[in-house]
Amino acid sequence: MEDLKRKLKYFDYFLFLPYVALCIIGVIMVYSASSINQTYSGGSSNSYLYKQLVFVFIGLILFFLAAHINPRYWVNDYVISIGFIAVFLALVYAKYFTKAINGANGWISLGIISIQPSEICKLYITIWLARLFARQETTNSLIDRNYTQKNIIVIIKLCMLFGLIIITPDLGGLVINGAIVMIMWLAANKWSGKAKISALVGSITVFYAGLNIFRFFNPFSGKLAYVYQRFVAFFAPFKVASSSGKQLVNSYYAISNGGLFGRGLGNSIQKRGYLPEPYTDFILSIIVEELGFIGLAIVLVLLMWLTLRIILIGIRSKNTYNSLFCYGIGTFMFVETALNVGAVCGLLPITGVTLPFISYGGSSMVVLSLALGMVVNISVSQRRNAEFDLLARKVRH
Repeated sequence: MEDLKRKLKYFDYFLFLPYVALCIIGVIMVYSASSINQTYSGGSSNSYLYKQLVFVFIGLILFFLAAHINPRYWVNDYVISIGFIAVFLALVYAKYFTKAINGANGWISLGIISIQPSEICKLYITIWLARLFARQETTNSLIDRNYTQKNIIVIIKLCMLFGLIIITPDLGGLVINGAIVMIMWLAANKWSGKAKISALVGSITVFYAGLNIFRFFNPFSGKLAYVYQRFVAFFAPFKVASSSGKQLVNSYYAISNGGLFGRGLGNSIQKRGYLPEPYTDFILSIIVEELGFIGLAIVLVLLMWLTLRIILIGIRSKNTYNSLFCYGIGTFMFVETALNVGAVCGLLPITGVTLPFISYGGSSMVVLSLALGMVVNISVSQRRNAEFDLLARKVRH
């Protein structure tokens, strides 16, 4: 009992409570967005509700496990090496030994839940690079003759993982994983603050400007032809409103129907056969239509609170690995949210990225819950050490 009280004393409720709130909102909105279409098709109106509840339950278990397991178990060289092999083989299996879903081979079915290896890759890369950069900080590269060779191997491994994600194809996963690598590399680099900000702003500008290349050039063909249609829908959705632009056009209608307070929970029009699979990556459109701008603001504030809290924990940490890990997870959550919101609003191409803790699906829920539990673990250690340092100072004085 005393041990439990001690753990609860340092527990980070500023992370846990928004996480639970988002999960509850997600369960309610998945049910609202899916039940009517399930009824139309002759299925159970509760099927997606029950599945989402299972995903949330599994996520909570992993959250608490990660929050209490000593981090040394997942940062040792053996676990990281085995992790790379496991993620690589999972990506290979998903690409070449599974059936395509909406044109992509990105999921491995495990019965009630389907795992998306590119989601696991985001967490693995964060752990791996945080450990790598933290170790390099304590290593004198002039003494370590294998420094350059090791970095080349790391780049080759990253290219292997990214290459498999590209051919899946999973453009959203590629962008998120790429952003995690870039932010963690910038954070570990000894550049000045201005140089880092300039590099970040430049990268975002190049990325957004690069999207316009697809107005004039189509690099996709064969089985990947549908990917280009997503860019066509992004540039001129109403011209292809009956095909690739259907989701975005109906998302516009849903958002315009919402207003400030929405039409009321359960009263969405666009979920009634107009917006395809409204409980997945376009669930935010249904939230806006039913709960209005107020509902949208609540969801985004909770997500931004989590993101900023994670980054703040990273800033406060005196341990390089912990700081870099938090920056990586914060990037993961922020970019995933930005890609989803951008797609729903027509500011970015549709990439199939889910809204964290809200959209229906097991992979994102499980991986993000596990990652958030790891951050809570860091936060608990941080709070405990801060109190110990304070007591030590009082004793000295």
